[in-house]
Amino acid sequence: MTASTAAWLDAQTADVRKELDNLISYGPDPEFIRQLAERLPRIPCVGLIDLYYDIWYCVPSRQAFRIAVGQLHDPEKLSDFLVLAERVLVDEATCDAFAAEIRDDDELHEVIFWLLRRTRK
Repeated sequence: MTASTAAWLDAQTADVRKELDNLISYGPDPEFIRQLAERLPRIPCVGLIDLYYDIWYCVPSRQAFRIAVGQLHDPEKLSDFLVLAERVLVDEATCDAFAAEIRDDDELHEVIFWLLRRTRK
């Protein structure tokens, strides 16, 4: 663990740190922790860590992860996004189409609308 990652962990609330420690004990992809630390200096509330990791691990689109970390900090909404992203972003071609159409800074409702349209195809 780098000094910057250790400092990031120390900056988290006790409840969030407990969630992070639990995940870290399972040996997640170190890149996940690094990217999370870079993109979200402080995890806003408990109940997000496993969902962020599920998006990292289960959805073959790093862009979906970046959007989730940047815009979704409510566990219920994040869970809904995970379910939708898992249904749509299943292969490289779809992930490429997603990347071509959606940017990180797009409004979340545009991202959700794109994913919902794709579920209907």
